[in-house]
Amino acid sequence: MAKKSVPDAPLLTMVELAAYLHLDESTVSKLVATGKIPGVQIERQWRFRRPEIDEWIEQQLVGDDENFADVPDGMKLPLEDLLPDQAIIPNLRQRTPVGVIEELAARAYTNQWLLDKPWFVGAVVERESLNSTAMEGGVAFLHTRAKDKGKIGRPFVIVGRSWEGIQFGAPDGGNTYLFFLLGLKYDRLHLPILGRLARALRNPATIAKLRALQSPDQIRALLLKEDLNVRSGLTPDVEHATFVPRLDRQMRLRAIRRMTQQKIAALEPPKVKKKKAPAKKKPAADKK
Repeated sequence: MAKKSVPDAPLLTMVELAAYLHLDESTVSKLVATGKIPGVQIERQWRFRRPEIDEWIEQQLVGDDENFADVPDGMKLPLEDLLPDQAIIPNLRQRTPVGVIEELAARAYTNQWLLDKPWFVGAVVERESLNSTAMEGGVAFLHTRAKDKGKIGRPFVIVGRSWEGIQFGAPDGGNTYLFFLLGLKYDRLHLPILGRLARALRNPATIAKLRALQSPDQIRALLLKEDLNVRSGLTPDVEHATFVPRLDRQMRLRAIRRMTQQKIAALEPPKVKKKKAPAKKKPAADKK
């Protein structure tokens, strides 16, 4: 008896493919029309074989000259490989959400980690417009939805700190002080790194320390320490700490002098302005 042939897997429709790829149907339609996604036409309708789609996805995750096995594992990759010294901005100058995204992306572009800044900034802003990545406690994890390996020179994380904080759409309505911009190039890195950072910063005491530290070296050292604890499976107890700004000596002296002057001014009675007496008119000279 002849062996029964194993039926092929059912073909995906355009709608099913869009759901499978987590993309909107119009985007998928454009990719198919330009020949970027493999498919076949049956009675003028596009259909897609899942094995071919899976192979196409793998090609998008890595470059043509790279092997999927060579892409670093995001669960094991040390944060120090993504966060060099130049990636820390201890005092952000911008005070608006888009301005902060621009400033963080500019640091990556200056160091040639980011190759296409306009695209990247636009993609991050688009992601934030859907739903803010700011979390309760004053931290935001900025990233793009799509990973375009050709526009990122090397995977990176940029960390920026705003001393005063800005409104960034956090669920609790509070300000956001710490911004992590993720340019991870590969999907295989994205979710693991994002999860590690979220776990490392779940402790309010850690956030308070990062907001108070003075130098970029100290900020980086604390982040690497917390990330190592997460990768080692150590989850520290959550401490509810209140952030108290640490002012340097010169700023403290200025604040003390200002407060002293305000107290003295409050104790002194209000000064009453004396009205000036009207000037006396000189008598007119007698006319002869």
